[in-house]
Amino acid sequence: MNNFPSFAAIITAAGKSERFNKNQKESVKKEYLSINGHTVLYRAAEPFFEIPGLAAVCITCPEGSEDETLIALEDLADINTIPFLIIPGGRTRKESVSKALNALRSFESNIEYVAIHDGARPFITPDLIIKTLAAATIAGSAAPAIRINDSVKRLGEDGMIKDSVDRLGLVRVQTPQIFRYREILDAHNSSNNSNASDDIEIYLEAGHKCMPVQGSNENWKITYISDIPDADNQIREYLRQREEGRKSAKATRRMRELLFSNGEEE
Repeated sequence: MNNFPSFAAIITAAGKSERFNKNQKESVKKEYLSINGHTVLYRAAEPFFEIPGLAAVCITCPEGSEDETLIALEDLADINTIPFLIIPGGRTRKESVSKALNALRSFESNIEYVAIHDGARPFITPDLIIKTLAAATIAGSAAPAIRINDSVKRLGEDGMIKDSVDRLGLVRVQTPQIFRYREILDAHNSSNNSNASDDIEIYLEAGHKCMPVQGSNENWKITYISDIPDADNQIREYLRQREEGRKSAKATRRMRELLFSNGEEE
């Protein structure tokens, strides 16, 4: 018997990767590309399976990308008996997370907490998950955070530095952000804040508190194409394979149409 509370993990991967694809003719999900032999999405999800108490996993993805997302998860869905959901996200991050939280309601009797993690953070460790989960059991919610040591400035409308910002008490917040499941579910369902930058914002608006734990500079988020080694070559190969898959699917559909048509004529 272990002392870990039961929890679910939501891995968010429904975004458009706009900054990553800024200079690309065709968009590619950064979570589907690889770093050192595994996809970004696999690396973001796999550490959660090492934590006792994991009761369910939900991955958000762009609508119509369920098959690509399953492929990017490699063998995670095959080698684990933990319930596994892949659902289309919404127009905003808030909408995507809300859909995932509600999709987990069928497991509610087995879930005390939920960890919400960016699918583009592939360097998360089991140790950081455990520390954050432990803090959440005390405060109701917790998240990794790093104090800001650099000088912080505010830019004016002209793009020039306008003034300084007092950095006292300021932190950079990472994921996973872990909450009591029922509290974050209710907070999301009652919130109209579609522009929320993260789930802590929604949770605080509902009157709850969030405890910071020491984050890690290694737990950084893939944002730009330069963040992935050999990204250009990977993207070319990915687009080639995707196009071949589309042609194959189109040929299959055409063959079925012809067979169906011949059957009708008979």
